[in-house]
Amino acid sequence: MIIIENDYEIDLTELDSVRENLNGFWVPENQIDAEEILWLDFHKEKNSATWEIIPYNEEIKRTKELPMTSCSTIAGLIKLNGKIQLEFIGLGGSDTTEIKSLTKTKFKLDGITYLRHKGYGFLKTWNVHGYESKK
Repeated sequence: MIIIENDYEIDLTELDSVRENLNGFWVPENQIDAEEILWLDFHKEKNSATWEIIPYNEEIKRTKELPMTSCSTIAGLIKLNGKIQLEFIGLGGSDTTEIKSLTKTKFKLDGITYLRHKGYGFLKTWNVHGYESKK
């Protein structure tokens, strides 16, 4: 997990800010020692990312290789009734869910609180989607 002293609420009406602050690695609050983490990697100027549940283990840290996945769910940010919501699109259909709260270190969605996770440093530097890398 990551702890930030000056954690604060993110304005859920500002699309760019929500997208930027959702980027990264997350773990459900009740599974902080989980062997899987959520990775959201939004494009800098596009409002979609894959909702990737990836393994978190020593082998991946060492090899810097993720296992291949297919047919991931797409998470899109949309604005409904003045608030940013997540729209999930997958093989089983689609659904829209309101983001209940978002700070620098946590967000709440569908009754689940996710905490920011340190994730994999090598993925942060890939810069696939146009954000400046923070080393």
